[in-house]
Amino acid sequence: MPRVFALLLFTCGFTPLMPTRANDPKQENDAPVRVTVVVVLATTENNVVDKKLTDLATEVQKRYPELVGFKFGDTVQKSIAVGGSHTFSLLEEQSLKVTIDAAKDKNGRVGLTVVPPGGNEVSYTCVCDKFFPLMTAYKTKDGRKLILAIGAKPCTGKGP
Repeated sequence: MPRVFALLLFTCGFTPLMPTRANDPKQENDAPVRVTVVVVLATTENNVVDKKLTDLATEVQKRYPELVGFKFGDTVQKSIAVGGSHTFSLLEEQSLKVTIDAAKDKNGRVGLTVVPPGGNEVSYTCVCDKFFPLMTAYKTKDGRKLILAIGAKPCTGKGP
């Protein structure tokens, strides 16, 4: 695995993406997919952990014990058509490109390809309503480490 970033695979039910693409006639559902990206900032400076990030912090600290503080940053959402892509603007002019490779399958998984800041393309499938955490190589101007949590679920036409 490239040193550029490490994948934390504990919450998403990670399965490598099979070569099923959006134009595959076997796809069950072509509904757009709502992608949610949560920015998490980790630091070595303090040990304050937002309550909802306790599990994430525990998992990250197994590999990066020097990271002791975890704080929520921005959250952004976008509905993306199967086969489509969107580039999310993040903090400090960084971006995350997300492509929806496959609609929800019979196992409830959506196929995505992501390109994080300073990282290589990663393709995976994710259980709907679960988040795939990604440790990026990017550090903010004040030295905090950028972690992205990426969630995906088919759009229902309800909600934002």
